[in-house]
Amino acid sequence: MNKVPPPRILLNTSSWINIFEIGLHSYLIENFDINTTPKVVEEIKEGEGFAQDAGFFKNYIKKKRIQIIRKSEVPDKIKHEISISSGEIELASTAYYNKEFILLIDDSKVYRVLDRIGIKYISSVNIVIDASITGNINQQQAFEMLDKLKISFNDEAIDKAKEVIINGNKNQSPG
Repeated sequence: MNKVPPPRILLNTSSWINIFEIGLHSYLIENFDINTTPKVVEEIKEGEGFAQDAGFFKNYIKKKRIQIIRKSEVPDKIKHEISISSGEIELASTAYYNKEFILLIDDSKVYRVLDRIGIKYISSVNIVIDASITGNINQQQAFEMLDKLKISFNDEAIDKAKEVIINGNKNQSPG
């Protein structure tokens, strides 16, 4: 029986930092095909020497668990809507031309642009939900991780995620 390939994720800097801070970086690497762009690599490597996540990131690249893909030309549709010097513009451009990618991004200011041009995206909150519903972490761990993510997400998003986890775990229980 053929195994379904893991979803192809385009990783953003803030999402990597958030995923690392809540301890789900190994889960992310093991369960998704992780890709990123040169600008994101540059942003994360700026933390070398003081941010532990930068060393892990660099090691995952060396082991080819995170692939660096060539940046795409910025489409006119988004050229003036996302900062041209950001990792987000490289990621959005790449996803625009390659619809198989899902953007992992925690910057809600960019979501409206992504919705408008048809780019699929998720956030670190979605990774916590996935890890919980698949049984990789328990509900208590998921709630603790979501509470740590309150730095980047509003209470409404966190509360909604907790509700999804509660309902998802009910659906997973036998009988």
